[in-house]
Amino acid sequence: MESSNPNSKAEDKESLKTNPSTEAHDKRRRIGFFLIGIGAFLCVFGFLITMVMISQGANFNVALYSTTGLGGVSLLGGLVAVLG
Repeated sequence: MESSNPNSKAEDKESLKTNPSTEAHDKRRRIGFFLIGIGAFLCVFGFLITMVMISQGANFNVALYSTTGLGGVSLLGGLVAVLG
């Protein structure tokens, strides 16, 4: 039985503002886990490329700071999306 009270509709709108829908929360969580996965991959990939470049005596600054930095930023963004 649905009430025809206009105040109940206003209360429903208020509860939606304070309690986000589970669909929106699940979507944000999926995006967060995706970003965490990409960030972890970039950090590991940057580490491996840096180790190879160090063993060959090449300049490793670009591989070290770009891939690992992007991986760290992606990890933090994913954690904010999951926990936020």
